Amino acid sequence: MAFALGAALLLAGCTRTNTHRPVDDEARRRDQALVAVIQCFVDNRAIPEGDLRGQPWLVDGRVRAGAELVEWLSVHRDTVYRGRALQAWENEATAAWPRWTCPL
Repeated sequence: MAFALGAALLLAGCTRTNTHRPVDDEARRRDQALVAVIQCFVDNRAIPEGDLRGQPWLVDGRVRAGAELVEWLSVHRDTVYRGRALQAWENEATAAWPRWTCPL
């Protein structure tokens, strides 16, 4: 009886841990897609130079994920780049990730 209870608790613990995995995977995909979109825009000069100047997430022309990039995104989420809002670009890239490629 004690063994059955222990096994049930162990299985319950495993089930609980697995429920968080898709959320983590989605967040990771969204982060990677966001970096790819912004890198695409930087490489193709789609973002005005003034919006990039002094950004800590842009190092030697390379976009780096982090809190500063997320903060910049929150300010620019509705900004239109090449005919679409940044949020739309991010959603498209996330949905296609990791097969998304820069269309510019």
